[in-house]
Amino acid sequence: MARSLPGVTVQLLPFPAADYAAWRAAQVERRRRWQFTPLWADDAAATAQAREAVDELAPAEGLSGTQLLRVLDSDGDDGWVWLMRQERDLLVLDAESDAPPDRLLALLEAHARAASATALILDRMVAAPTTAALAAQGGFTVVSQTMALDLADAVDTEDGPPVTLRPMTDASFAAYLDAAVDEYAREIRSTDHVAWGEALDHSRKDYEDLLPQGRASAGHVLLDVVESQAGARVGALWLEVRPPSAAFAYDVYLQPDWRGRGLGRAAVGAAARWCRGEGVRVLGLSVFGRNAAARALYDSLGFTVVVEALRRPVEPAPPVAGPR
Repeated sequence: MARSLPGVTVQLLPFPAADYAAWRAAQVERRRRWQFTPLWADDAAATAQAREAVDELAPAEGLSGTQLLRVLDSDGDDGWVWLMRQERDLLVLDAESDAPPDRLLALLEAHARAASATALILDRMVAAPTTAALAAQGGFTVVSQTMALDLADAVDTEDGPPVTLRPMTDASFAAYLDAAVDEYAREIRSTDHVAWGEALDHSRKDYEDLLPQGRASAGHVLLDVVESQAGARVGALWLEVRPPSAAFAYDVYLQPDWRGRGLGRAAVGAAARWCRGEGVRVLGLSVFGRNAAARALYDSLGFTVVVEALRRPVEPAPPVAGPR
């Protein structure tokens, strides 16, 4: 596919199979450096995660599966883009190109339009320069962000009401799961614009996949958040410990009646202290783009964005006028 734009002609062509092995090795290194090292705090663990991610998504020998395409401009070879079709969207998994970002974005939108996609999604590592340049063109909204907190540098604050953490009981886990599945389904429905039944099924499956043995699932820690003065259970904290020195907060949940009182900040602070006590060096989490309050909270606590998904609608091609 080619589009002629003033001053530059940019094309997307099949990626040469002879260059695939080198691209694959470079992609593993990019993922290790920019995605997994900030979230795992250990080079060996980050490398293993990067290889697994590339193994899962990379096209076989550069010829099938997800699309790996070469970028050509008027001066010749100018990099590559890695794409994947997902339902109604075209995902840009990664890209590296010196082509003018406005030209490259226009070409990607044309590619999405030709594939009948309704949106272009940048699934970008924020440190990657080409996807940063594409995002800077504007028109994107944040779908989700994955953030990390370096616990060695984070300020140990106890702002807000004091909270304590205690292991969930069967009863408190059941109550948390019912509320969390429902809330997550609502986020899915709002973000993906799907029917309620589909969103609820998706939510239940995600929880079942991540917690196959409930609160006894290996590697997962499920804690009640208790407001210390009243002694009331006000929420929940769900962590996955990632050896040797990382943890990921799948959920920091507060019951609706207890929100807006500073307890979210206190719960995250308690989670950070718990992690330090377990020898954890970095705490990661993900947040929906629509949740502006949570994003602002995590930013104020020193979390930095590692990976984010950005969405840009793709306008359909105008209808071709028929003969008169």
